[in-house]
Amino acid sequence: MNSETIVDNEDQLIVEKRKYYNFSLDAVEDLFTYGGNIPETLLEGTTLDLTRLIDAYVLDKAAQEAKAGNWIGIDLVVAGSAGTHCSIVTSATGGTVTLQAYDGTYETSNIGAQENPRDGNVYFLGFQTADLYKGFRLRSTAAFVTPWYRISGITSSTVATVTEWDEAVAGSDFEEGLTLRGLFGGDGVNFTKYGTGDASFDKYDYCGWEFQAAIATSVTAATIYDQVTLLAEALDNNEVAPESRHLTVTPQLVTQLRQSSEMQPSGIAEIYSGTVINGRVMRVGAFDVHSAAGSRVSTRASHSPANATRIGADVAVTTATTGYQLLANHKGFMTYADKWSENRVVSAENQFAKKYQGLFLFGAKVPHYRRKAGAILFASF
Repeated sequence: MNSETIVDNEDQLIVEKRKYYNFSLDAVEDLFTYGGNIPETLLEGTTLDLTRLIDAYVLDKAAQEAKAGNWIGIDLVVAGSAGTHCSIVTSATGGTVTLQAYDGTYETSNIGAQENPRDGNVYFLGFQTADLYKGFRLRSTAAFVTPWYRISGITSSTVATVTEWDEAVAGSDFEEGLTLRGLFGGDGVNFTKYGTGDASFDKYDYCGWEFQAAIATSVTAATIYDQVTLLAEALDNNEVAPESRHLTVTPQLVTQLRQSSEMQPSGIAEIYSGTVINGRVMRVGAFDVHSAAGSRVSTRASHSPANATRIGADVAVTTATTGYQLLANHKGFMTYADKWSENRVVSAENQFAKKYQGLFLFGAKVPHYRRKAGAILFASF
């Protein structure tokens, strides 16, 4: 029997963030009666500020690390035609994608704009910062596509680097000599090791491309339950365990879930059962739902709309919609570490006052293979 080598990569969690507080209180203040428990109140405030900072850090990192292919939103599809050309050249770490559009000659600096068949609006067709870490794939006129690759870096509007979702570059499901799976394409679900005999997307004329969840999808009480089921489907497709799944959303979305017709009346028990623990406010679609308000939930801009439908011509982009990046995950998606480095009260020099000081260190890591246990709903309200 042939023996398959198991590659055991080691990930290192780096405690990379720090938060400190340092404030002083005049000792004379203790003589007045209008303010009670001033130090305790201020320390409680700094604790709340710290929890908000940690939540924002963790949820933003989650949005950068969720698996390409696990994003729910409005995809931007560029249909393959005689006016499009694209290629992927593999490298030691993945590949480099080059997009070109045809307008008499192949353009290398711009690719214009087109109507997106998914929503009927016109968008710029090239790479933007808003696309970083999301899924990207190439597709032919016959919907013959590659798997979703992770956009790892953007060089220009026409050039970007991509990697496998788990950043693997070798294994039994890689064709010899290639560092990306499925370069010979498939039907969108199945990608055999050697393809179907068609040429790979190494260099492909008349080929289009697709950005996953490029545009934030508008969520209402009438549609929110459907979006939750799509998040569950993404995790199911990756064979993520059905237990210990969590969904972190804004208070507005919690309200929409409660107003959703799918949750009335049969879902009332599911919505309100249990108590509010660690921000959990309800349970929907096999997810424990957690509410995260304010700046805790990360946001980013959508792919930019454009003012023209021209291939290979300069276009002016317009302001993009900002969407929330809402995380659905299994508890094994991310590992987190924190530590109080120092927490003290010291006497201030040359003052009748005390200084309250603290330093908090923390960090988080998503092991590459665990990216499949996280999915993102890119949504606007």
